This record gives sequence, structure tokens and C-alpha cells, in this order.
Amino acid sequence: MYVRADSLDDLLAKIYRQLLTRGTRIEPTKGAAREIYGVLLKLSAPRLRLSRTESRGILFSCLGELLWILAGNNTLDFIKYYIAEYEKSSDDDQTIHGAYGPRMFGKRPNDQLARVIASLKSKPDSRQAVVQLFDRRDTLEYHSDIPCTCTMQFVIRDRRLHMLTSMRSNDAWLGLPHDVFAFTMIQELVARSLDVELGEYRHSVGSLHLYDRDDKKAIRYLDEGWQPRRPMPPMPLGDPWASVRTLLNFEEAVRSGDASTTDPRESMGTYWADLATLLTIHKAGKTTGNQNEIKRLKRRLSNDVYTMYINKRYGMVPSVRDQVTIFDGANGTPKAAT
Repeated sequence: MYVRADSLDDLLAKIYRQLLTRGTRIEPTKGAAREIYGVLLKLSAPRLRLSRTESRGILFSCLGELLWILAGNNTLDFIKYYIAEYEKSSDDDQTIHGAYGPRMFGKRPNDQLARVIASLKSKPDSRQAVVQLFDRRDTLEYHSDIPCTCTMQFVIRDRRLHMLTSMRSNDAWLGLPHDVFAFTMIQELVARSLDVELGEYRHSVGSLHLYDRDDKKAIRYLDEGWQPRRPMPPMPLGDPWASVRTLLNFEEAVRSGDASTTDPRESMGTYWADLATLLTIHKAGKTTGNQNEIKRLKRRLSNDVYTMYINKRYGMVPSVRDQVTIFDGANGTPKAAT
């Protein structure tokens, strides 16, 4: 099956319809499900990586999981701060065996993303710029979590960086939105590192499935509709990794309680400061839930694409500022105001 769309929401809608109507019944370990085997998904506009719906607008957990990966971290405490369900995936209540970060960003031979960037800098037409995540050793003994992602391939064509992720298995409800967010952000980081434009994102899946427990959620998603397309802003030009390190240091400080009141605009450009501000909002929501404090932090954001997710999570009524601009989904340019 081949599914193509510009936005994540358009992609998810097509996938859920296909799974609910054409999916084959399977009984895997984690529960009964509907499956389509052998699927290729294409996201033409990777910055439309966030759902604009009530049920799948999951910005904070997506951002937290991305930073866990970029930090090269495998600890349970880090990721369960953002996604409590990861506690079920630990073998020892301390680490996650299948964590992507150490496999992608560790010391040699696991400095894979750095080698991909170096390879494409020296040979822009290379077909060997591949990150491997699933390993044969993952199945030699039982683990509560092993990577669903097998490989990520990056290619430059016509000065655009395209990416193909290959999955052995993918949960269409819980996993897919998080995967698309994290992987397209990594794609954009690599594109900026190579000074090329962001291309298309492709996602190949062996078993694409929807668990029975999520059937009704998927049906509600199809019925609810979504707000106008809003891409994330383009990542700033230039090598991004110094900014990533600054953001990761900020994340660690906020999570540990050392910098919840620090204004990230003092040390970061607007793109990265907005992501850091989201981390402080998440912290405020977890610790006090004080809407006045969250509103104060929200005013720091330079781009209002994120406000829908804050309003939804914390039960806030959208302000006039939140509603004035709609962006074209294909290229992120402003359209007529509503």
C-alpha cells in the first residue's frame, strides 16, 4: 500500500480509514489488532509534522522524546517525565534497552549520525548514508523493548535532503505520530548541517497496525476534523548542533528543577528559545498547573503555531492573537487572516 499526503493529519486520516476497513486481523503479544503489511508512506511537507487535532495534537511528548534521542540517552527517568507509559518498556526500571539515542549518537561505532553527515559532505550523491537502529543481537534474548526502526537512509537529490525510514513494525495510533515528528526533525537537522533544503520524508513499514483498543479513538479522530494546516517554522540556517546542545542543557536544567524560571531568549535564537519555552510550560503544568504562570510563559513564544497545543493541554480559551494567522501548508507562508 502506498499513501501520500502533505500533512501528518492527511496521512493519518488515510491510514486509519485503510486499517479500519481493510486491515487483516492479527493476535500479537500486545493485543488484537488490524494490520496492513508492506506500506510506504510519503510526507511531502515534513514541517507539517504535528497533528492539528484534539486527540493527536501531542506536541509535548513528541518534543520530549526527540530530546531524549538527541541527548543519546537511554534512562527511564528522562523519558517517563514526558511519556509515563515507557515505564512498561524497561527491563530493569532504570534504562530502556531499545532506546535510539545511544545507538545513533553514542561513541564509535554508534556515532552514526555524525558519520552520515560527514559522508554526505564528502560524497553528496552517496547511497550509503544509513543509520542502523535494529540489531540482530536485539532478538538473542528477551527485552521489554527493542527498536521498531530498522534503518534511516538520507540522500541528497537536487540540493534537497530526502529521508527514508524503514520500520519492522509500527503502531499507527501511539507510535506513528511520535516517529514522524522525531524523524523529520532529525531530517531537518541533517539538512541544515549539509546546507541543503529539506526534501520529502518517506516511511516504509512491514507491519502497520491499529490495536483493537484504539479503534474507537481512530474513529473519533476521523470524525473530529482538524484546524488549518500550520507548519513548524523552518529551522535556522547554519550548523544547528551548538544550538541543540544548548537546548539539551536547558532541558536537563528544567527537568531537574534548576532553571524553570530562566528566560531562554537570553541565550538562544527565537526558533530554539520557543522550543525551550515549551519545556518550561510543560514543567509549570506538571508542578503547579497554574494557568496564570503558563499564560505568562506562553507570551514569550515568537511563533503562535504552538499555542493551540498549550491551550488544548491546559484548557485555555484561545486569544485573538492565537487565531489571526493561517499558514499555507506547503511552504509555510502566511495566507489571509481569519
